[in-house]
Amino acid sequence: MRYENSDYHQLELAIATDPDDTRRVMPVVATSHGRILDVGCGAGQTLIGSNLSPDVFAVGIDVDHAALALGKYLNPAIHFVNGRGESLPFKNRFFDLVICRVSLPYMHISRALSEMARVTAVGGDLWLVLHPFSMTAKEFGDNVSSLQLKAGLYRLWVLMNGFTLNTIGKQMHWPGNPNRYETWQSSGAMKRALVAAGYEQIQIHRENHFVITGKKRTV
Repeated sequence: MRYENSDYHQLELAIATDPDDTRRVMPVVATSHGRILDVGCGAGQTLIGSNLSPDVFAVGIDVDHAALALGKYLNPAIHFVNGRGESLPFKNRFFDLVICRVSLPYMHISRALSEMARVTAVGGDLWLVLHPFSMTAKEFGDNVSSLQLKAGLYRLWVLMNGFTLNTIGKQMHWPGNPNRYETWQSSGAMKRALVAAGYEQIQIHRENHFVITGKKRTV
């Protein structure tokens, strides 16, 4: 069966399952992580690449029906759910680990983090991969140099939206699309947002990837 955007998802899966690929970035899954949620999971590449124990209850949620269908084909053991990160259809404090690899930059940050915190068990872990300013700036420069004016205009809006988010904590949605909130993220602003959402022990890593981890507060 042919799935929409299958080539992209298959490439992402190949990266996630190849430890030698420098593009690969994966969460640390501990034995205490019996219930794991991947927000913006695509076809579940990160969950599949994590080689989870059969007794782990793994759930992936995404807005893309085709990606979810492909994920179910690739790994029937994962539970795939259609939905948005800003409104997670799960019980409070249900998951021991919540992950979100490069999907949060497309969401309303504070709403999504609030929902992730709500479904994270007390003492549970959060793992995020984000978009730095340098990435969005490069995309804007590439659009301008190749005369992709429409794409450049959109990327300029993303740059401005990121500045607003990282300075005053506010996001705008793209005109005409109330579900599109794309931004870039900064370390300081994300740390403040995570603390506000209810996380502590926040660690920031910015070597090959922009990764932030945190733990749900116990009080």
